[in-house]
Amino acid sequence: MLRALLVAAATLLVAAAPPAGPDTVGLVDPATGRWHLRTADDETASFYFGNPADVPFMGDWDCDGIDTPGLYRQADGFVYLRNSNTQGIADIEFFFGNPSDVPIAGDFDGDGCDTVSIYRPVNQTFYIINRLGDGKGGLGAADFSFVFGNPGDEPFAGDFDDDGFDEVGLHRASTGLVYFRNTLTSGPADSEFIYGDPGDVILAGRWDGVGGDSVGIFRSDGFHLRYTNTAGVADERVQFGSASWVPVGGYFGDLQGIPDLTLATAALGLERPIFLDAPAGDTRLFVAEKRGTIRVIKNGSLLAQPFLSLSVSGGGEQGLLGMAFHPAFASNGRFFVSFTNGTGDSVIAEYFADPAADTANPAAVRTILTVDQPAGNHNGGMIAFGPDGYLYIGFGDGGGSNDTYGNGQNINTLLGSMVRIDVDGAAPYTVPPGNPYVGKAGLDEIWAIGLRNPWRFSFDSGTGDLYIGDVGQSAAEELDFATPGLAGLNYGWPIREGTGCRVGSSCTSAGLTPPVHQYSHADGCSVTGGYVYRGAIDSLAGTYFYSDFCSGWLRSFRMVDGMATEHRDWTTELGVPGSVASFGTDGSGELYVLTYDGRVLKLVTD
Repeated sequence: MLRALLVAAATLLVAAAPPAGPDTVGLVDPATGRWHLRTADDETASFYFGNPADVPFMGDWDCDGIDTPGLYRQADGFVYLRNSNTQGIADIEFFFGNPSDVPIAGDFDGDGCDTVSIYRPVNQTFYIINRLGDGKGGLGAADFSFVFGNPGDEPFAGDFDDDGFDEVGLHRASTGLVYFRNTLTSGPADSEFIYGDPGDVILAGRWDGVGGDSVGIFRSDGFHLRYTNTAGVADERVQFGSASWVPVGGYFGDLQGIPDLTLATAALGLERPIFLDAPAGDTRLFVAEKRGTIRVIKNGSLLAQPFLSLSVSGGGEQGLLGMAFHPAFASNGRFFVSFTNGTGDSVIAEYFADPAADTANPAAVRTILTVDQPAGNHNGGMIAFGPDGYLYIGFGDGGGSNDTYGNGQNINTLLGSMVRIDVDGAAPYTVPPGNPYVGKAGLDEIWAIGLRNPWRFSFDSGTGDLYIGDVGQSAAEELDFATPGLAGLNYGWPIREGTGCRVGSSCTSAGLTPPVHQYSHADGCSVTGGYVYRGAIDSLAGTYFYSDFCSGWLRSFRMVDGMATEHRDWTTELGVPGSVASFGTDGSGELYVLTYDGRVLKLVTD
C-alpha cells in the first residue's frame, strides 16, 4: 500500500490549461517534507510543505497552468493543496475517500483545472470527483466511479491521447507493464507496453512540451523519460536527488524556493557566549559571555576591549545570563543586564552607553530588581523588551528537582514565572496595569507562572507572539507560546512536565496551558529557545528556530492557528553546530547561533 501511495504521488501531474513549456520533474524527501523541483534550465528550487509521511503529488488547483504541491495524509484521508511552489501552509484542505485509498490528480472533465480523485486498491475502483473542497469537511460522494486494473498494480494519470482530458493508467512494478485507457470507464486497456525494470516508480508528464502525456520512471540512478507511450529506451534522463525520495512531475513555472543555507562563522574565540543582541539598525553585534563580559563584534572583528565587564557569581548555571537594549537605545543609550551576583541572587540592572561608543559606562545607573535564589541552578535570566515596550524577565523555579522550593505554582514569588515591568516610569520600575495579579492576590509583577527554567524566550518581531523554551526535568523539553497580550497563563510546572504528568505523580490539566511542541530526552536534554526568523531570506519568514544544548541540532516549526506545524530538522542542510547555548538577532533581524565552545554562527544563504 505504501508503494502504491508513493507511485500515485509521482503521477498526478498535468493540467489541461496549456503550460508555457515542457513538464519537468521533482523529488520530495518524505522524512522532512522538503520539495526539490527542477526547471527546464536544470535549476533546482527547494521548499518545505507538509509533514513526514505525507504523500506528495502535483496539480494545477487554481487553473493558472502551473502545477503546485498537494499532500494526502494516509492516516485520515485529508488532502492539503498549495497554489504556489513555495513554503507555507495549505491554501485548500478537505478530506475525500478512506485512509487506505491512493490519491490521483488530473483534469478529468477538461475544464483546465485539476482535482484530486482516488483509487481504491481493495476493489480496483477509481472514484472521480471534479471539484475541490473549500473547507475542512468532506467532499461527499464521487461524481462517478469505474473498475479498472488488477490487484497490486499502481495508478497514475495523464492526458495520453492529447484530447484535453486526463485519463488513468496502471503500472505493474513487478514486470514494468504499463497499461491505460483513453476514457474514464471500465474495460480493457487501450494501450499497453513494457517500460522500465521491476521496482521502478512510474510517473507521467508532457516531457517534450508537445502532444499528450507520456510515461517516465524513477529509480536509483534518476529519471528515465519517454516522449511516446511505447516500449523503448529513455528519450531523456535526469539525474539528481536520492533514491529514497518520492518523484513528482509537472510544469512548475518560475521557481523561487528556499536557497541553500549554511552557518557562516561570524566570530571565534569567545568564552562561553550565552546571548547575542543588537539595537535596531546597529551593524555591531553584542555578545554576552557567562563570565560577566559583553563583547563587541564590529566590521567582522571581535574587539579586544569589552563593552562592559561585571562581577558575577560563577556557578554552573550562574553568571551573566541576559541583556536587552532599550527600544530607544539609539537616542537614550539605555540597556539592561541580567546576572547572578556574588551571593548567587538574580539582579536586573540598568546601564548607559553613548550609542555610538564601543564601551559602556562601567557604573550601573540603578538596580531594577534583586531576587533571592535558593540554589545555583534554574536561574532563567533571559530579559527582553516586548512589543508593548515593557521589560519581560524569565525566572526559573529556584533549583533542585521536582520544584524543591515549591515556586512553580506560587503566585507570591517571582521564581518560576515570567515577569513584566515598566522601566520607563518611576524608579526603579512600575507595574503595567494589565498584569494579571494587579489588584488581587499574587505579586503584581507576574505575567505568567508554571515555568521550570525558561532558557531563552523571544518575541516574534512580525506578530508580537511570545515563544518560550522551558527546560524539562526527566521526561520532556517544551516550547511554550502565547499571543500578544495574553496574560495570566499557567504553563503547568511542576504539575505537568510537557503534556504529561510529572514523573511519579498524577495530575489534571485543568487551567494549564500545554506546550505547542515538546520532545523527549531521547532527542536531547535541555532545550534552547530561539527566534522566529524575520531576516532577508523571505522563504524562511515566520519559521521559529530552536535547539538543544546536549544534542546540538537545529530544528524549526511554524505557528499556524495556534498550532506548531511544518516541523523541520536542519541537520542535513546545516549539520550539528554543537552545544547551542543561545540564539540571537542582529540589528537587521538576521539569526545567529551561539555555541558554548566560543563560536558565533550566522544563518546565511550558501
